[in-house]
Amino acid sequence: MGRSGIATRLFLTAWLVYGAHLTSNVARETYLAMSIGESLTFRVDPYLGLHDDLFEIPGRGSYINSNPGASMLGALPYALARPAIAALFRLKPALGQPKPPAGYDDPRPNRAKFMNEMRARGLDVKLALAAFAIQLGLMATLGAIAAVVLFRFLTHRLGDERKALWLALLYTFATPLFFRSAFLNQNAIVAHMVLFAWVGLGWPGPGDDSARVRRWLGAGVFLGIGLLCDYSTVPLAFVFGCWAIWEGWAAGGLRAAARRSIAYIAGTAGPVALLLWYQWSAFGSPWFPAQRYMPATEYSVLGWKGFTLPTFDLLWRNLFDPRFGLFVFCPMLVLAFAAPFLRRTRDALTGREVTIALAGVGALWLFSSANQFANLQWNTGVRYMVPAVPLLFFLLVPVLGVLPRWVSGIAIGASLLVSWATAMTREDPLIAVRMVFTEGPTLPMLIVLRKTAAAYAPFLQTGVQPAGIIAVLVLALTVWAVWRIGRGTSSVA
Repeated sequence: MGRSGIATRLFLTAWLVYGAHLTSNVARETYLAMSIGESLTFRVDPYLGLHDDLFEIPGRGSYINSNPGASMLGALPYALARPAIAALFRLKPALGQPKPPAGYDDPRPNRAKFMNEMRARGLDVKLALAAFAIQLGLMATLGAIAAVVLFRFLTHRLGDERKALWLALLYTFATPLFFRSAFLNQNAIVAHMVLFAWVGLGWPGPGDDSARVRRWLGAGVFLGIGLLCDYSTVPLAFVFGCWAIWEGWAAGGLRAAARRSIAYIAGTAGPVALLLWYQWSAFGSPWFPAQRYMPATEYSVLGWKGFTLPTFDLLWRNLFDPRFGLFVFCPMLVLAFAAPFLRRTRDALTGREVTIALAGVGALWLFSSANQFANLQWNTGVRYMVPAVPLLFFLLVPVLGVLPRWVSGIAIGASLLVSWATAMTREDPLIAVRMVFTEGPTLPMLIVLRKTAAAYAPFLQTGVQPAGIIAVLVLALTVWAVWRIGRGTSSVA
């Protein structure tokens, strides 16, 4: 099995596992994806009242309180799935009919409220199928592509295919990207764009000025797409821009710095122009985001639409809150901060790369801690700091190579346990781990069906086991088959 065979199996593994852990959660971006996929419109009028982040502008229509990039990407798999969804509703018209209220066994009241509003409009099944199509077509696929890109990059960087494979698997399944990829999520997409930009800049190849200019053009495209998805990309894009100037100045002074930075800005131009056009079309002005037009809430009245100076409370909670702290969801990432103290080795980052990675993490941390809406993560799990994951992981790679095995083993084991438990249960780490140990492994859709069993799955009213254990075993056997069937001699055997 050559490198291409390993990459194919890695892609299938990531896609299958991410896909099996999908859920029917409908994010605000899902509504816009459906509007674009169905009617090529930015208005979400048919869905107003189904989510707190859908709002109406008198005389202009209803919109989502978010950037449109994730929805634009999600619209493609939804549009491709529409014929199949339409055929199902023609075969079973009752699925699209209004339904009476039903119970939702969850302490978060909005979940029952919005589910029953969907049922009253006959949209519950349609929205769930849309969420599935977008997750399988976009989120699981992007996650699988990221795994392969990282594997190939680390193989070139480390010169060790076996080590690169295990690190790619670790990144895919032991970080919050696993948890955040269960449904359409802009934070995970931004993380993928950061990864692609970093790999494009660090991939071994010609180091002449023209080649580097092209690399910076590509990095600009990826960060521009990130900005189209979410404004939290701004601090990361700024740090990468500083990197372009720093690298160019060191390579050839002002001229080289200007060429790299201009190429980088040119790369961002297309996605940024699309964002400005969206804001102009939706809100009548290209210069202000959706947050300016959103009705006042508890947090939006603080600072400028929820933005203040970074608060000490959020500086701590974004990293260590037991419900959404980045290092609670992925303990091993703490070890990344040892990277600046390592001696330069083959697998270590350059001094410039270490500085840029730390600066990117720090800039995002400050930005997220100034956004008071970060306080709402208790209801969703880690989100705002997820784009920092690839930068921290690149810092972590050389650290894992020098730590005693028992130290790295504990950190990796804890991260794998938390990552898989949260992806299975969609709960915060403490609750998720307890559920897995007391109730057994499962899949998130089985938990959703159990919580709504009276309406959708009466056979699960007494619990999700043994169905959960059987589903996980089937998934494990499928992944095993991916790696065993047709396997020849392999350097990672």
